[in-house]
Parts: sequence; structure tokens; C-alpha cells
Amino acid sequence: MQKLFNADLLDIVPIERGFVYACKETLPEGNEAVAFYSYNQEIDIFEKIPVLSYINSKFGENGVNIARSLGDFVTCDLVNLTNSTKAVAYDDGTFKILGSIGETVSQTKVEYLDNPACSPVVNGQDLWFVVPDSNAIINYSVKHNRIEFRIGSPKEKAFCHPTDLSIYDNKLFICNAYSYKIRTISLDNYTVADYCIFNEPVLKYFRVKDIEYTVMQSGVYSL
Repeated sequence: MQKLFNADLLDIVPIERGFVYACKETLPEGNEAVAFYSYNQEIDIFEKIPVLSYINSKFGENGVNIARSLGDFVTCDLVNLTNSTKAVAYDDGTFKILGSIGETVSQTKVEYLDNPACSPVVNGQDLWFVVPDSNAIINYSVKHNRIEFRIGSPKEKAFCHPTDLSIYDNKLFICNAYSYKIRTISLDNYTVADYCIFNEPVLKYFRVKDIEYTVMQSGVYSL
């Protein structure tokens, strides 16, 4: 496990050769600003990039239109629902579906037990979300705008403040901030297992080719 950097991170997005990220920085005069960077894992190089490069890396086609429509284009997570339809989710449970040219066509709140759901991933026709304050994972139908089922609950200990979801090898990878664990759920039989255990909160997990990355409380690491 190797520490790559530490920053006041706002967003991190995997791309083909590494990732891009947004962070807060303090300017010489003392004001705060948002800065954007890329990391190329093939040559181990960090580079400061223009906001447009970050937008295009995150949103792809019609990125500028999407950013303009959203206003806050940094603190949301993006999912591709179809070839022409995308959606974004915010930590407060706000879920927006975007049209073919990047416009916002609908908006709703996704919640479980009155707690916001966030960090969606696509699985077939549905989405999985984490619900940090309910210690739960939910399966959500976009078509019917409803929760189909959930795993975990405030009284159970399978998940401890889950903050992030990803899918690899037909498994859900769930980061748990309070138990310091990445846990998996098999999408074949829904069994839960430990994947990694750390000594501090783990907030996000993703892969780029054969390299695994985690966002920890102390910084961003490669495993």
C-alpha cells in the first residue's frame, strides 16, 4: 500500500490511464479555490489541468452542457443509465436524470428511513446506492422510482456508515468509514464478506486496469 498524495479532496474520477480529481486549495492571499489535477499511472505523473479537461474527463460527451445544467458539477457522482442518458447523485440524496444533450430532465430524492442515499452504481436496469446513516445498501429502480430491496439496517452490523460503492467481478465493493473495512456482496447469492481491513476510515475504492486505489482519511493510496 503506497500513499500517492493528500489533499482536501472534493471529487476523484477514474479515467483510462489513471484518474482526475478536484480539491480545495488556499491561494497566497488566503482565499480558497478549487483546483483540478490528473494522475497518469503509466508514467507516475501528476499534472494540474484546466477545469474543462476535468469536466470532459468526468462527463464525456456534452460535458460542458452537463456542467452548465448542474451548476455544482464537482460534488456529484455520475452514472451512465443508457448510451444517451446519464444521471448524477449528490450526498444529500438528490438524484437527477440528464437528457441526451446534457439537460436535467427530472429530479428526485432517493432515501431510506429518511436518510439520503448516494454513490450509485449501475447493475442491469437498476442502481445500487449506499445509505450511510442507515448502515444499508439499497437496490433502486429508476423506471419505477422506488427501492426494490435493501441489505443492512441501522440495527445490523454488516455495514458501518457505508460511503461508496463500486462493482468488479460481479461483486459490490462497499467502503465502510466507521469499521475501516471494504466489504463485498456477491451479486450471485448476496453473501457478504470482508475484502480489506485498514487502520483508518476508508471512503472510496476504485480500479484502473490492474491497479486498485483507495481514498482514506489520510490521503489517496494505491494497494
